[in-house]
Amino acid sequence: MATEWTVLVFGDSWAQYMHPCWPEVLGSEKLSSRVLNFANAGSLCSDLHMQAQQALMHPQVPKVGGGMLKKETLVVVHTCGNDFIQKMLGAVFGGAGVPEVFRPNPGTREAAMITSFMELMYRAGARNFLISGVPAFPEMPIWSMLWPFLTTLVNQGKLVELGVSPQDDPRLALDVQITALHDRWEGLCADFQRSHDDTKCVFFDEVGILEKLRNKIGSGIFDRQMWDFSMFHPTYWGHQQIAGEAHRIVASNIPQLAALVPHPEAQTPAAAANTSNTNANNSNSNSSTVAASTVGGGTSVITGASSDGTSSTAAPSPAAAAGEAVWTCNDCTLDNDPARTICEACEAPRPKGDSAPQPAVSSNPITVKVRNVKGDTSFSVDIDGNSTVAALKAALLANAPASFAPPGSKIVIALGGKFLSKDDDRLVDVQIQNNTQVIAVPRPATASAAKA
Repeated sequence: MATEWTVLVFGDSWAQYMHPCWPEVLGSEKLSSRVLNFANAGSLCSDLHMQAQQALMHPQVPKVGGGMLKKETLVVVHTCGNDFIQKMLGAVFGGAGVPEVFRPNPGTREAAMITSFMELMYRAGARNFLISGVPAFPEMPIWSMLWPFLTTLVNQGKLVELGVSPQDDPRLALDVQITALHDRWEGLCADFQRSHDDTKCVFFDEVGILEKLRNKIGSGIFDRQMWDFSMFHPTYWGHQQIAGEAHRIVASNIPQLAALVPHPEAQTPAAAANTSNTNANNSNSNSSTVAASTVGGGTSVITGASSDGTSSTAAPSPAAAAGEAVWTCNDCTLDNDPARTICEACEAPRPKGDSAPQPAVSSNPITVKVRNVKGDTSFSVDIDGNSTVAALKAALLANAPASFAPPGSKIVIALGGKFLSKDDDRLVDVQIQNNTQVIAVPRPATASAAKA
């Protein structure tokens, strides 16, 4: 039991409601710690600073010399749900146009506020943070009210900035934005921990957890018992299920708590770190395919290497894959992709009589990290950074696990909250560099947006 620990709770109505919410259940029932809740139902992300000031001045918050928080303090944050709901409802009922949550790069302002809050708490002595993502879960009942509005936005062509075309499934727009928010929150936690090496800042992927619980419990029971009359808030039973997963994540990432309150399904932080290092070494050496878990997250990770232990090679362009040879420029001697009609370097025309076939040379080898929207499958693809988006899609389909997409599917690729819709764009020109992570969304072969 972590009886010497204190859990400080901040945020909105998913942290403070008419019954105990998962942060309170985590602290009191799972960790056996003291819980002090400074969250307020209906609050916005901008209210975090005020809640922090209340906590730091509260006489019951344990402190050591100099008024600093004890090291045995866990800060739990759940916020921004109300921020995005307000933006959405303002667009639905107030005619405010396309809400910010459905524009590229959502959550920039809110993420900065969370980081500022964490800096304040860090200066006050906090060293352990659990930061929840935005609960934009597609199976939440409230979305039944919003699908018609979102469908209208799609069919009116108002979401083309995301790469979503008229008549596309509106779920695609939601999927890519959920992923963009996930990546922004995960990134802010990683950035904060990198800049504060004495800190554990853990991202709690609430959407992924809800998806996991729905699959584990069964959609029928989950859909009936998870949500209350608001169609947005979990029931007490629902919060208990989420708290159990939060316990697993905490025990997988914070060594002090893992020792005091282990979770039967948790990967201990030390073991997770060793696995992570092993995966990195395997990836760097292009060794055999590796299946592993992220730290407590349960995400399947598959490298781009082949299963027989040979190293993976850069994915060729569609023309090169078809067996066409590269051609050599007579002016500058650059070996060009067989699909090009002019030299990539000097723009000299392709000679009528090409030289003898030569092996393709990757001038900018990179590894692109790929994951699906749910985050339960990820893998990597080795490719030339000077190749095209179309080549990346082909390489992705060639390297993806069999369960990733049905046969004959097409793939759309999202980066930074928008789809990459131009197949002939070079990867380097769309800011895909070594170790860039993209999101892949399978589409049926009959999907209307052929450009994707």
